[in-house]
Amino acid sequence: MILDLLKKKNIAVNVKAADWKEVVDETGKLLLEAGQIEKKYIEAMKQSIIDNGPYVVIGKGIALLHARPEDGVKENCLSLITLAEPVEFGNENNDPVKIAFAFGTVDNEKHVKTISELSVVLMEDSAVDNIAEKGSAEEILTYIEDILAQQ
Repeated sequence: MILDLLKKKNIAVNVKAADWKEVVDETGKLLLEAGQIEKKYIEAMKQSIIDNGPYVVIGKGIALLHARPEDGVKENCLSLITLAEPVEFGNENNDPVKIAFAFGTVDNEKHVKTISELSVVLMEDSAVDNIAEKGSAEEILTYIEDILAQQ
């Protein structure tokens, strides 16, 4: 499922972002340019963090950005950026963020499946650091494929 959603065009490496809002903008921009979300979805992801705090920082160095399907998701989608410099989101346990995913789903079933498979990848030893160090989308996709192949 992840590899059906995470395409080369939806990955950017060594992205510069001054703060968490720019991280949201950059991950969202990839989905917007692919025609998978509406612009309002990016704003909804930001508003969710403003309203609920930095809950999107789900583990050491990783953010999983999302909003509700009705906030502008056109199709199931996933993007990933690696950051040139880690960014603070305000999560004292898991900051700073090195990699960020943004995803959108049109239904809850796909949402659960995507999160489940993503967690398999991210639970691998040093996965966040390994992904953050990759120099291209191709290298990241190969790394993820290798992990999933071992399951």
